[in-house]
Amino acid sequence: MIGEIVETTTLGFRAGSQELHRPPALGELVKVRHQGRDHWYAVVLYSTTGAEAGRHVVRRATPDVRDEAIYRENPQLQRLLHTLFEARLVGWREEDRLWQTVPPLPPPLHYSVYSCTAEEVADFSERLHYFRLLVDPPPPLPAEQVLAAHIRHVYVRRGYDDEWLTRAAREVASLLKEDHARLLSLLYAIDPER
Repeated sequence: MIGEIVETTTLGFRAGSQELHRPPALGELVKVRHQGRDHWYAVVLYSTTGAEAGRHVVRRATPDVRDEAIYRENPQLQRLLHTLFEARLVGWREEDRLWQTVPPLPPPLHYSVYSCTAEEVADFSERLHYFRLLVDPPPPLPAEQVLAAHIRHVYVRRGYDDEWLTRAAREVASLLKEDHARLLSLLYAIDPER
């Protein structure tokens, strides 16, 4: 388990990370289980670390290595801090069928979020219909940066599968054919030679 859902919507969810400063990576494919089975799939849009609402943690003006130890070893300070991540729903399972659409219902509050294995990423990313759901995710990050991060994540998890990367680039080209600036930005970001 990498997190617990603290807010949920039709399009996605926000989850509290299990470890401070250790959310899943931007673009990572994650899953939520229901009744012991994988059920919802989502792509991480962004993460944030901060103090509990209405609380402020004050550091000395000249931080040093000892400050980090103080935070790690002080349970009271740790309770004030939290790391959250937000994910966009991109698919769901119904019995043995995998859908790459927004699910009819979002996952419930307090459900656990898990990382997907390399095999699960390869299986889910075999079809690319879900890219459409990532072309215009909500702010704060530009959609092409989220999609580029996701494509890089999948490319690595699929064992640097160049054939898949070519299919992904073609899919992106068809989705962003009317927006050349965004398309070029994304293609540059997923170029394995860079």
